[in-house]
Amino acid sequence: MIDAYKKFWKGYVDFTGRSTRSEFWWPILCHFLVMILILCTALLIETVLNSETGGALSTAFVGLIVVYYIAILLPSLAIQVRRLRDGGYHWALLFLYLVPFFGHFILFIFYCQPTKYELVSNDSYNNTEYQDQQFSQNPYQEQQNYQQNFVATENE
Repeated sequence: MIDAYKKFWKGYVDFTGRSTRSEFWWPILCHFLVMILILCTALLIETVLNSETGGALSTAFVGLIVVYYIAILLPSLAIQVRRLRDGGYHWALLFLYLVPFFGHFILFIFYCQPTKYELVSNDSYNNTEYQDQQFSQNPYQEQQNYQQNFVATENE
């Protein structure tokens, strides 16, 4: 859980990769626990002190919640984009949040989908044929070898 939360903060502007279900849901759980902790502390202070001091302190905790929400806004968008991409969906589906009632539910279902593995045909890193081409003789040498063989066959 801690590793996923660290990865959440390290990849706060990475909109290009992928995030597995555990990399997505563990930070969500951590955010939920932080919010519960802050709210319970604010309610406890408000209840115990029950004065202007308690009200001021609970207002400070509400301000802390607002600052926390602003701090997690960009990393949350990034991890949602990565999770949608990992599930095989386009990032623009985030606009489903604008659909009343059903948008959140549909995205929740998309976030729960398993990783969709795709074959990448243009992947030059793992393509062995491409690597063989790169690490064999260069085209200039192959052309010289062809010309030498051609000249040798003409002379015979």
